[in-house]
Amino acid sequence: MRKRLFTSLLMLTIATYALSQDYTRAIGLRFGSSVGASYRQFLNPGTAIEGILDLDILHKDHMKIKVTGIYQFHKNINVDGLSYYFGPGASAGIYVGDSSGFLMAIDGMLGLEYKFPNAPIALSFDWNPKVQIITNAGFKSDNFGLTVRFTL
Repeated sequence: MRKRLFTSLLMLTIATYALSQDYTRAIGLRFGSSVGASYRQFLNPGTAIEGILDLDILHKDHMKIKVTGIYQFHKNINVDGLSYYFGPGASAGIYVGDSSGFLMAIDGMLGLEYKFPNAPIALSFDWNPKVQIITNAGFKSDNFGLTVRFTL
């Protein structure tokens, strides 16, 4: 009985290690409702922080330039290289348009990532809803992105 329990725990530990993230940091480009740069740093196999600097052109004379920080929880899916992530964050920046000024928001993120097993490339698709609290306040749900990252 003890031998089976030990063997089961050992196999679970090996499987968890084998399915954990195989990179510690990544840098890339994010495309979607806005265009920008992304940097992700893993703190441990299950958590990461991500910083995004992006430009969002709303109309001809309206745009946002903002910085977003997200604390992410990463969970593996039973497919090699595939995981999902979610977490809270915040963003701040400037809005240029009819009511130009500073903007700030409370953010969330939900995404799916695939890390190619034999290449230093990761692709992710995410949804980044936010509650903007300064300048044009309200719930903003239309922020989707595809990010291509080079992993280190």
